[in-house]
Amino acid sequence: IFLSKEEARLQGIKTIVLEDKSDPKALELLNKVNEHYKNNAPNSLDSYEYKSYEKISLDFDLDSIGIYKSYMERKLDSLKKVPVKEQTKKEKKDSLENVKLMKLFGESKLFLWERVSEFLYSKKYGEKIKILDNKVSGFQQPIYEMMTLRSNRNRVPRQIQEENRTLYRFFLTDSTEIDHRKTYVIKFRQTEDTQARKRRKFNGFLYIDAETYGLRKIVSNSRKKTEGNMVSEWILFDGKWFLNKEFIKFKIGSTNFKEEKTEDSHHENDKNEDEKTKKIKKKFGNYIYMKADYFDYKSPSDAQRKDFRGYTMDVVNSDGKILEKYRTDSLSERDKMTYIKIDSVGKKYRLDQKARLLAGALRGDLRLGMINLDMTSLFNYNAYEKFRLGAAIKFNEKFNKYISPDVYVAYGFGDHAWK
Repeated sequence: IFLSKEEARLQGIKTIVLEDKSDPKALELLNKVNEHYKNNAPNSLDSYEYKSYEKISLDFDLDSIGIYKSYMERKLDSLKKVPVKEQTKKEKKDSLENVKLMKLFGESKLFLWERVSEFLYSKKYGEKIKILDNKVSGFQQPIYEMMTLRSNRNRVPRQIQEENRTLYRFFLTDSTEIDHRKTYVIKFRQTEDTQARKRRKFNGFLYIDAETYGLRKIVSNSRKKTEGNMVSEWILFDGKWFLNKEFIKFKIGSTNFKEEKTEDSHHENDKNEDEKTKKIKKKFGNYIYMKADYFDYKSPSDAQRKDFRGYTMDVVNSDGKILEKYRTDSLSERDKMTYIKIDSVGKKYRLDQKARLLAGALRGDLRLGMINLDMTSLFNYNAYEKFRLGAAIKFNEKFNKYISPDVYVAYGFGDHAWK
């Protein structure tokens, strides 16, 4: 910047340097949280058990559902005004299916999944997770890959991990009382955006118990308000901090609709209006919602050695019959319609088989009845064998609940030998 004038008031301006760094008091407090984390964690107990109810759904932004319904009514009305074109039988069928789907998403969510789990832990026997019951809209059988979804239940939240200190700026702002316990409040923000006008002033809050330095609550928002947020809350039980509630919402894209042109929009008087209309697109954000409640804490646990046998995760039931017993959140009308409507769509389009094939393909695993074929083992190359042709087969839970034999056979073209 070049100043063209020399004035007395300009000479009095002094340089001010604003440092973009965290509050030292906040960092000191976070260090204490990390130092006490293991001792505050439930796994420092000899044993414990508790249950959880989780509901995961895919839907539009809740504030946009009413707008979507109104928009779809107008869109369907406008389609009636468009002259009917000659269509083949397949084109007519596809057109009708599209209209049905448009109406469907106004009445129900795109996806809904509920599960009730029981968590057992013992220092002697390890961890055991039992899926007491679960139900997925559109699928007759559970998608086992989805069973492994986890949040802050059994890991150090990334916002307080020491290796992530450069990703955030922390500021100790206040103290408050939660459940009659003094609690420190730390505000934080991400450092990814260099332009202040594009970022939130703060991305979230950390609530830290003053006596134990245990993490009580995290509120984490995305850089943009429309991208989502996450809230995790912990509860003090038997002197340890157990995860108590969790809510996650994040955007996974948008559904876009382009306005249809009608015949009257081509009149000369409406030409300018038509030019604007052609460029308008209706956009509705698609969001993943997850709500989890944890309850029935018990320590020490009554679980015995036999309760820890088999795989770390077992599915006890998967027909949804006992979900009502454990639901901490009643189903809305939109939830109920999701099970009714999306289940019928799932049967019609055989979503079960397609989802399992897709899940297997993503991890290089092809599921064929009671065996899994490892696709990554078919072709390999190394300096000694050169090209190696192989086949790896592993028996899954359809073969046996506890035993999972596997075999691998390969032939090396470089050394001309079977393995």
